[in-house]
Amino acid sequence: MSESSSVLVVGAGLGGLVAATDLHAAGVSVRVWEARGRVGGRCRSPAVGPDEVRLDLGAAWHWAEHRRVRALAERLGLERVRQHEPGVAVQEWARDEPVEHFEWPDAPPPSWRLVEGTQALHERLAATLPDAALRRRHRLRSLRRTGASVQATAQTPNGPQTTSVDAVVLAVPPRLAGHTLQFEPALPDALASALRGTTTWMSPSAKAAVTYARPFWREQGLAGRVRSAAGPVHDWHDATPPDGPAALVGFMHPPGPDSPTPSDPGEQEEALVRQLVHCFGEAAGAPTGLATADWRHDTATTPPAGPTPGPHTPPDPAPILQRPHWEGRLHVAAAETATEHPGYLDGAIEAGRRAARALA
Repeated sequence: MSESSSVLVVGAGLGGLVAATDLHAAGVSVRVWEARGRVGGRCRSPAVGPDEVRLDLGAAWHWAEHRRVRALAERLGLERVRQHEPGVAVQEWARDEPVEHFEWPDAPPPSWRLVEGTQALHERLAATLPDAALRRRHRLRSLRRTGASVQATAQTPNGPQTTSVDAVVLAVPPRLAGHTLQFEPALPDALASALRGTTTWMSPSAKAAVTYARPFWREQGLAGRVRSAAGPVHDWHDATPPDGPAALVGFMHPPGPDSPTPSDPGEQEEALVRQLVHCFGEAAGAPTGLATADWRHDTATTPPAGPTPGPHTPPDPAPILQRPHWEGRLHVAAAETATEHPGYLDGAIEAGRRAARALA
């Protein structure tokens, strides 16, 4: 497209912001609409506890083969830290049984986190865009192709807003787009089916983060890693930053009638602390901060139809989602559409760059 072209990027997750910043650098007029009041998509790194340590309640890790994440973090000046693994792990079978301790049979491939949390990637990318380019609390409702342009309508705090652009990049979960957006003309059945049938990474997940004054588990020779059949959290990890208070982050059974995780926030916090005391002793009974996230109820991640039925497996992107549509005016750039590492941070970067190359 020419330098006078205009592109609307829908979604200020990593794929969307990579696409937007690449297009802006190429001289394309770009706007970003984000449904939430923040950037980050499925990366959310709130400040937890009195020391306000940023912990990842969404996507967190990357690995050695995720070269795009590593390069982007370095370019943006973000410090990476290797996931703490040394020590003995805890196995919790039931709340009324003593926990067991075991050594990992084989060292897992090392994973890495960002000290400031993965949301910091998004914040730094967003800061490179013109102030007027990013609009939060703009939830896309419909796309209408009108000749050589696309008309987009969003619900905003001030009511519906419509704009006309040369092209649109959908950088939201494909399943969300397929279930919640209106397209005119209607999308071909194959494309609509691929959108609705694509697994949304993180969608059925819930996470918990807890901070402490010090990493007392390390003093006991423990790794901070827990595998639990009892819950509420089934997998705890040490998330202590290099300099700062101690932290544990884990994947939690989503609250529900048959879940070990209570739905009531107060009861949920009590259950989390009880579990940590059972696994690590009385020192775990005095956390300095606690935060949780349930991605099933994030309406900018999961549609009213819910997560994809069945096991939560890595996305298997349909090739039709990797191609432009509406004669090059509609592109899908969600992490789930990547050819490498779909659903992961690295995949989001790949997908965003693919869309930007096609439109720059």
